[in-house]
Amino acid sequence: MKHTRLFGFLFVILLGLAAGLSYGWILNPAEVRNTSLDSLRSDYQADYVLMVAEIFAVDQDLPSAIRLLKHVSLVDPSRAVKEALVTGQQLNYSNQEMLTLAGLEIAINSEVPLLAQETP
Repeated sequence: MKHTRLFGFLFVILLGLAAGLSYGWILNPAEVRNTSLDSLRSDYQADYVLMVAEIFAVDQDLPSAIRLLKHVSLVDPSRAVKEALVTGQQLNYSNQEMLTLAGLEIAINSEVPLLAQETP
């Protein structure tokens, strides 16, 4: 009797799992929507900017970093870094993370006049 109940219980659990996965993946899958990074919450944007800053700290490729930051702030990438610094202070980012963000901000601010001159 107990084995029959256990078998029935496991069977119903597996049946529910299979039905749920079939419904979610085959019958009614989630729509993929193209959204931009500027629609993220500020803490997620700050995390993205921190990741860009960490990449920049390794490869020192400023044009690539600016291109990545334009996904968050189309007009002014340095604004995205400044907002990430403020958000990082609010979220208690580590000193190393704040220094990484500050290094990217310094690099962008020292390069901005040169970038403006190169643009026709």
